[in-house]
This record gives sequence, structure tokens and C-alpha cells, in this order.
Amino acid sequence: MPRRARPAPPRGPLAPSSLPGAVAAVPSLLPSLLPSLLLALVLSLLLTACVSLPTSGPVVEGRGTDPDQTRRASDIDARPPAPGASRSEVVAGFLDAMTAWPVQTNVAKEYLTEEAAAGWDPGQETIIYGDSLPVRESGGTVSVQLSSADRLDEAGAWRGAVPPDALTLDLRVTVEDGEYRIADPPDALVVPASWFRQRYRQVSLYYFDQLAKILVPEPVFVPEGDQLATSLVSGLLAGPPPLARGVVHSFLPTGLSVGLSVPVDDEGVADISLVGEAPTVTADQAELMLAQLAWTLRQDPSVTALRVSIDGTDLPLPGGASAYPVDAADAFGPAGPGGGRLLYGLSQGRLLWANDDDLQPATGPFGEEGAGLVAAAVHPDNEVVAGVDLDGRRVRVTSVRRTESGAPPATVLSGGTYARPTWDNHGRLWVLERRRTGAVVWLVDTATLRARAVSVPGITGAQARHLLVSRDGTRLVGVVHTRDGDEVVGARVLIGRRGQVQRVRRPYVVRPAEASAITDLAWTSPTRIGLLTATAPGNLYEVDVVAADGATLSIDALSTIVTGEVLGFAASPVEDAPMLAVYAGHYLDLVRQETHEAGAEGLSQLDYAG
Repeated sequence: MPRRARPAPPRGPLAPSSLPGAVAAVPSLLPSLLPSLLLALVLSLLLTACVSLPTSGPVVEGRGTDPDQTRRASDIDARPPAPGASRSEVVAGFLDAMTAWPVQTNVAKEYLTEEAAAGWDPGQETIIYGDSLPVRESGGTVSVQLSSADRLDEAGAWRGAVPPDALTLDLRVTVEDGEYRIADPPDALVVPASWFRQRYRQVSLYYFDQLAKILVPEPVFVPEGDQLATSLVSGLLAGPPPLARGVVHSFLPTGLSVGLSVPVDDEGVADISLVGEAPTVTADQAELMLAQLAWTLRQDPSVTALRVSIDGTDLPLPGGASAYPVDAADAFGPAGPGGGRLLYGLSQGRLLWANDDDLQPATGPFGEEGAGLVAAAVHPDNEVVAGVDLDGRRVRVTSVRRTESGAPPATVLSGGTYARPTWDNHGRLWVLERRRTGAVVWLVDTATLRARAVSVPGITGAQARHLLVSRDGTRLVGVVHTRDGDEVVGARVLIGRRGQVQRVRRPYVVRPAEASAITDLAWTSPTRIGLLTATAPGNLYEVDVVAADGATLSIDALSTIVTGEVLGFAASPVEDAPMLAVYAGHYLDLVRQETHEAGAEGLSQLDYAG
């Protein structure tokens, strides 16, 4: 239990001159007071045992009651350095103190020299380690060897594994005021993975693409608990994470911060009071600000609507409403405005679409007999389709439906070997050309029907097999065959203010290489990807859902075993769209375990738009 203040000695009416008489009277009162005194002594001993704090051992969980706030069973109190602690004990205590919960680093600073404590900035990054070996002393340095570790940046965005040559923490320990203290701590919060998994979750902060047409989710890790709404708004106000800068744009003015917190009332309305100097907000900017806040806060299940004020002035809400519902900005959603549940398939080389759950030939040119398609991708607006024919050696674009003009399909690429194309919501068509000498990525402007090669580090020139682009157009994901198996890599796309693709940034690993071949992949949410892996080709397959940023900690992922000869995997970033395993004669809803027949002619491909 927490230490409580001892009551002050009682102040009785006895004057100094009366003390001798009082003392003299004590012996005569002892027989009658003895039972009461013994009871008081026992109670005192019990209370003392309850409130005393240990002076050694691991960090313990607090179980008492704070005068201002009820403590939780998961709270952890950091313990300050013990007098006379050795160098190794100081380093171990410093690492333990960083696991205080709720997060606070004041006690951890007590293990540092005065100068080091003043300059220590644990907010620069978070290092999450799986295990550590016993500390090792060498002169005035104490080394901690981590077996493995991962890193988050200052915004909480995933930065991947710590390189092997950086897994040793060398801490210089010196003497200050007669006690050992750390002189050069790393500018990071260093915590064990088991602690992190229990207390953090991955969420998305929502920013706009450069055209302010579609919201882009930026995954970050934030602490769980009652302050989730506050953490979400504070993270959004801090601006895009480092790796997303230049990729996305925020319409929340810089220089603003959350007041004390973001309270949520009993009706689910979050009251966001922003403070700081900010320029005048226009009506258009207010709409975009509200969209960012609504999509970000809708991840807190307790929030149904929000109100915003800047330095005490209420942000005007559309229609003069008293609160802005979190689902009011669906038109800006990261999956785009297109129909996300409409299925398209290929059968006997013809394009099919789902009509009342029945797959029927599309009315456009690719729905005719003899279309000869081997792969197809429909734009998210469900109006335009890109098809690959001539055994994969030509890419053409046409309308999904019959048009009055009856214009034939337009050829945009030919002469290579092309994988299934992929669209973003702005009408950009991405096509992977497979070459023995290394892949080429083509970007097609469907307005002009011109194609140009785009350098995609990690995919261009590699043995790439599949390519996906996100609906917002800011992420590319590809499957690359390596000596160790199929690896999934990702990269961010820089898009200019006019919507032109400028360049693609350096790649990162979404999933390391594994021996089993990846036969298909699809977006299962704006930040998740489903991978279809052939464990035993023709007999056994596995569907794994992974984070598009490569994060592995605290991620709830689906892993499903599917038997039989699976041709493909269909999924959509639109919420609640079924994930489907595709067979020649039917397709299977992987969550509901419902089977749908494909028709007498069978399937060679089934996908959602995108």
C-alpha cells in the first residue's frame, strides 16, 4: 500500500506545569487501559506492515488509493535509486524505472547525473527489447546486451528492428555526491516487449493526401487507457510522423496543443479545447480539420461525436450542429468513395461482375466472349477496367459497362510480361512488368494513355512478382523473390500538389522472406495486407494479415489455414468487406466460413475493385 502521512501527536489541554502530575497518574491507570493499549499496539503493527515500502527488489505494482484518482491494478510505481547501489544496480534500476505506468520518467532521471538528467530526452524514440542479458561492467562502463529490439520514432511510428551492431547499450557510470549515476543515457524510452504489448496499441492518425481529396492513415503506437482520446488528438497536432512528412498534409494549424485533456461526456461527445496561437480558420479548412479529427477519434469506442474550440472560440460546425459525429466525414475515407463490396471476376477470359450475389458477364467490351483476359483490375469508381491479355503480354483499358460511343479498348502497354494491374483512387494505374533482368514498374496516366517507368527502390530491378498500391496512392507494396524465399517490401510515394508522382522513397520490409511462395495479396484495411501463401501447393494454403508498415508488436492479425487448390485471395480496404479464398468453382468467406458457388464455367480470378 502507498505510504500514508502519520497523524501529528494529539494536542491535549495539559500545560507544561501539569505534566508531572499527569505522569504520576499513569501507573494507577495502567490496569484499566492495558487491553486498549494492547489492541492499539496490534493495529499499529498491522498498519505499519501494510503501508511500508520495500527498499529492494523489482518494480512493484501500486495497489493503493490516490486522493485524486483511483489507482488501477496495472499501475507500476518506479522506485528511486537505493543508497550505496552499485554501478550495475543503478543501470538495472534505471531500466526498471522506465517501466513506470502510467508512463513517467521523473524517477528514472534520479539515476542520472544532474547534467545528464537535464539533457535526457526519452521522447525521441522508443526501444522495445525482447530480452536482455545480465549487465557487464568494464571500467566505468556498464553494458546491457539486448537479444533483439525494435524501434519507434518520436511520433510512435514503427521504424523496424534495431541493427545487430546497435543492440548493446553502453552506459558510462560516474560518481556524483557519493553515489553512482549514469552520465550518458540513450535519448529513448527503453522497455521490454512484454510490458509494451500489454499497454500499447496501434492506431492511425489521419492526414490528407496532397490534393486534399482522401484521408491517409499513418499508423502509430499510443498508450492504452482512459487518456486514449487525448493521446490521439495530441498525436495528430504534432504533425505527420517523420517518414510521412512530404507524403501527407495536415490542416490542423501548427502551434496548437490540447488544453489539459480531451474529456468525453456520458453521451460520447469529445470536447477538444485547443490552445496556442493559430491563424484564422476558414470554413473549408474547418471542414478538413473536422474530418481529420473525426476519423482519428472514431478509433476510441467511447467517442461518438466531437466539439472543437481554439483559444475559447468554438469551431463552426456544418449546419449549426452542436456536435460533429465521427462518421460525418465518410466521404473523405481512406478507402475512397467507390463501392468496396462489388466483386469482379474472370471466367473463360471474360470479365464478370456480381449482380445480387450472382456473377454475370459485364456489359462492356471485356465482358464479351473471346475477350481473352488473363488478369484484370477495376478502378475503385467501378467505371474503368484495366485488362491483361495475349497471355499476359498486353495491357488495355476500357469501360466496365457498355457505352454509347462503343469505343474499343485502348492499349497502354504491350510487348512485356505483365502482372495484374493495380489502381489508386486518383485514376493512376500501376503495372508491374516481370523481366528476367529485373522488374519494371509502369505508371499509366489514363487521361492521356501515356505510360512511364517509375523507379521503385526494392522492386525495380528485383525479381518482383506482385505489386499493390493503396487507395490513397501513397503506399506501394510488392512481393519480391529472394534466395531465402518471397519477401514483402513496402515504400512511400511522394505526390506533388498537382497530383503528379514525383518519386518513391527507399523501401522497408513488411514481412521477411519465407520459403513458401506468396501466390496473392490484397488490402484488408487501409493499413493491413492479406497474404495468400502456398504451404503445400494444390493442397494447403495460409492467409496471414500483416501490418503494411511492417510492425509486429501488439498487432492482432488473422492467420487462417485453407485446404484445397486455392487460386487467389480477394479482400477490400472497405470496412467489413468479406475476405475470400477463391477456388475454380466457388469462393469461401474466411470469417463466416460461408461458401458461394461461382457458376458452371468456373473462375480464374476474383477481386474487389482497386
